[in-house]
Amino acid sequence: MKRYFTVEEANRQLPLIEPLLLNLQNLKQEITRKNQELQTAKSLFVGLAAPDAFFAEEAGIEFLVMHANSLIAKVQEYGAEIKNVDLGLIDFYTIMDGQEACLCWKLGEPHKIQYWHGLHEGFLGRKPITRMDNPH
Repeated sequence: MKRYFTVEEANRQLPLIEPLLLNLQNLKQEITRKNQELQTAKSLFVGLAAPDAFFAEEAGIEFLVMHANSLIAKVQEYGAEIKNVDLGLIDFYTIMDGQEACLCWKLGEPHKIQYWHGLHEGFLGRKPITRMDNPH
């Protein structure tokens, strides 16, 4: 069930979500690096290594992926939807002037949501929240 936030409600979630996003970014970088190292190692030993020779490395990567998935689930429990891990971009659903919309925030911005966009506009369609806007 979709939860709708006011700006104030979403702002209260930001300090809880920010460290999760930072951790998720670090995990993604580590997973990417370890995957690249594993693929390089496998390419050097084609036909020479037993099928389970890289099991420990593969299991380690799988553990990191499971940890990343748990962080994503935690962010979702706080009511945010991750739009881009690399940017640390998240949306909270809201009702803006009777229409479904998204409150938009990304890492590096103040802990105060300042932008919104329509459901199908995305990051490039962000507009500043003004006093005239009336989020749910």
